[in-house]
Formats: sequence, structure tokens, C-alpha cells
Amino acid sequence: MDMEFKKFSITDGAKFQSYANLRPVYLSERQFVNQYIWQDYYDTHYYCNDTFLMCVTGEKKGFFPMMPLCKEEDIPMVFSMVKEHWNKVLNKPLNMYLIDQTFLEAIKTIPGFEEEFKVVDDRDSYDYIYDAEKLKTLSGKTYHKKKNHVNSFTKKYEGHYEYKVLDCSNIKEIEDFHDKWLENRDYEDKHNSIRSEEDGIHNIFRNCGYFNTRMGGVYVDGKLQAYSIGSYAPDIKCAFIHIEKANINIPGLYNYINQQFLVHSFPDAQIVNREDDLGQEGLRKAKLSYKPIRFETKYHIYQK
Repeated sequence: MDMEFKKFSITDGAKFQSYANLRPVYLSERQFVNQYIWQDYYDTHYYCNDTFLMCVTGEKKGFFPMMPLCKEEDIPMVFSMVKEHWNKVLNKPLNMYLIDQTFLEAIKTIPGFEEEFKVVDDRDSYDYIYDAEKLKTLSGKTYHKKKNHVNSFTKKYEGHYEYKVLDCSNIKEIEDFHDKWLENRDYEDKHNSIRSEEDGIHNIFRNCGYFNTRMGGVYVDGKLQAYSIGSYAPDIKCAFIHIEKANINIPGLYNYINQQFLVHSFPDAQIVNREDDLGQEGLRKAKLSYKPIRFETKYHIYQK
């Protein structure tokens, strides 16, 4: 089987999501906007046929496949096809990344798999999964501090702030705020990924109308001071939060946009995926503080 790989076009979103919907997948990488933001950083290409779609990274150094998107019953067959291509056509060992639990359990049923492959659990890639209702209400002792931060913001800026649902007509002011946010942000960059993320985000801004995203923002004294961009997977009732930025000089604003974006843009969501922390200590602490109900574990496999 010959596989021809190509870069994502901004018009590939609907096609990509049709494969992501073939079975319940909770990874952030199942959302097209996530793949598009990061495609330059990971040098992502993709291949698809009637059965599966597969992203591959590192084209310049040799392709490394991510988990193929396919029906659950097709996983062993698809994995065997990919393995044959890597071993016999590319003459390379098959090292596959960002595999979820369902995919891993399915390929473990293939005779000889456990003798042939090493499985690595990658904590830095775990996605954080939250109860949507709890993040909307911030009720109970667990979220007492978060709710206090929200109340402090709304009290201090009473009459001076407004939450708005945003759309592509707001992109210029979102982009302007984002650039100001970046100038004033002190951040850790363990994987040298920030610049590539910024390039990907600006690609989203420039091509706003092509993405099935939802956006919201908070204005203080008429100026945008926080925004968030997310997408929704109705098959699993999951909101995916891809971008969230706020003026760090306004206490409680991050907590407020976090809550209000879900309330206004994802009323039907039952769970929320706030993506991974890339092993960055500050980001990990912030994500843990919102008390995830579970992690979406991701595995890598290496052919011995």
C-alpha cells in the first residue's frame, strides 16, 4: 500500500472531523483546530483512505505517525497496514505517538504485539478532563477559592466589565490584544514551542471563517482584556479549550473568562478538555488547581 502524505489545508476541517467522529476519541489532537495550530511546530502531514486518517510528524527527519483515526473494530487491521508500510516500504521501525487507551488495548490483542513493541506512558502529553457543570458553577468547597476570585473581579469592576460572544468580525481586536498579552507575559518554554504556537494562533486568526470554533471575550472599560477560543465535539459532549488569554494585571479575570466561556458557548457540554501542560511546571499547577476528574492518558509505542 502506497501512502502519500500532505499538509493540512484550511479547507480540510470537515474531512478531518469526519474521521475523528468514527469512534469516541477524547484526545485534544482529534480537533482540527488543534492540529492546525501545531502543524508547523510538529511538521505535521496526513494520509487518509476510505478507512482511516493518520497524521504524521517530523517529515524532514523521517515520518513518525500519530494514532490513526478509524472505527474501533478497524483498529487492529489499520495498525497492521501502517506497520507493514513502515517496515516494508519505508524500511523503518514503527514508532507511533499519542495513542489513547482504547487504541492501545485493541492493538495489544494482535499476536506478538507485546514482544515486538515497547509501550511508554507520556505524562507531559496527558490532557486534563473536567466536569463541565462544576467549572460553570464553581460550587462546593473544592472551587471555593476560584469562586472567590470570580466574585472579587465582578465586585471590583462592577459596571465596568462585559462578557461578549465573539465572532470573526472581532478578530482584529483579538489579535491586537493577543500581541499585547504576549509582550507582557513571563512564561516557561520547556519545549521551545511558544513561538510556533503563536504562529499557529495567528494562522487561526487570519483564516477565522474556515474553523468551526466558538469565541468569547471580556471587555473592561470598553477594551478587550481576555478572550478564549474553543471547539465542540457533540458525539462525546466535550468542549475543547484551545486558547485562553487574559490580562494578568486584572485579578480574577482568568477565572472569570474560564467560567463564562463555558456558560455562554458550551451549554450542552458535559466534560471539558483543557489540553496538556507540555511538562511546564506553572501550567501544570494551574491545570491541577481546577481539579480534573481524570486525565486522558496518551501513550507512545516503539518497535523493538
